Amino acid sequence: MKTRNWLSGILAAALLAETSCGQAQKAPQPTMINGVKVDLARFHQAFATASPELQRSVSKVNLSIRYGQYAVAVAELGKIVNMTDLTEPQKKVASEVLEQLKQVAGQVRAKPAQS
Repeated sequence: MKTRNWLSGILAAALLAETSCGQAQKAPQPTMINGVKVDLARFHQAFATASPELQRSVSKVNLSIRYGQYAVAVAELGKIVNMTDLTEPQKKVASEVLEQLKQVAGQVRAKPAQS
């Protein structure tokens, strides 16, 4: 019985050590789209508590990216960047992601159609 308690104590300690090591916050990693790093995680964080109107625009950007409609995402991000009720960090992140998506859209246009 003592051996079982001792072993379960060691296992519990090992599990606690493992879970506490994994709790360190990592910076959000950019998403790779056609070889271009697009900082979607920071974009989502910046607009997590935004107004419903901004949330709709952010959702439209996300869906456009998901379905490969990069020109639509660029157009919607252009609207977001020009909204007057953005905070400075939101404006900065939206501008950066807009430039990154412009690169992605340019690459998609430059690729020849597959036959």
